[in-house]
Amino acid sequence: MAEYYYFAASLPMLRMDKDIPISYSEFMEKAKGYLSRRDYNDLKLAVFSSGEEKASLPIVREWQEFQNSLSKAICRIRAERLGFSGYEDRNIDRNIESLARDIVENKNPLEGEKAILGLYFDFLSSRESGSPFSSASLMIYALKLQIMEKANAFDEEKGRAEFDKLYKVIEGNIKR
Repeated sequence: MAEYYYFAASLPMLRMDKDIPISYSEFMEKAKGYLSRRDYNDLKLAVFSSGEEKASLPIVREWQEFQNSLSKAICRIRAERLGFSGYEDRNIDRNIESLARDIVENKNPLEGEKAILGLYFDFLSSRESGSPFSSASLMIYALKLQIMEKANAFDEEKGRAEFDKLYKVIEGNIKR
């Protein structure tokens, strides 16, 4: 993989507890001017999505596997708490299971979602041990930007208003 010293060094540092310093679209626009066509096309595959398509790039594949494992563990624990069966998995990663339990135990859905995004961010941060100037590091950066954008998109007031609206519809359906 190529090294992109100038471009990587010019990027602002990302921290989950700080405001996002650059948008994902701005980052991708800048990347287009610095990366080779092949690396840029690979970078476009590093997306914050739980699609079924398996990536060929190792870091993106690891990311997808972690995201998928955490999501399945959360669903399994929620199903278990609701009394549903058939969600047992013998290949459980105990660490992911523990993280998922902590998330499910959170009574505030917004805080639970923020916890998930924090885990994603930390997972990617733990994969930054290679060269900070490599295309793989730029893929991690792109994923982290997308996570931060999602975290910054939360609006508690709008969420509460939408919840109240949906709750009234459900309540009305139950009373009928």
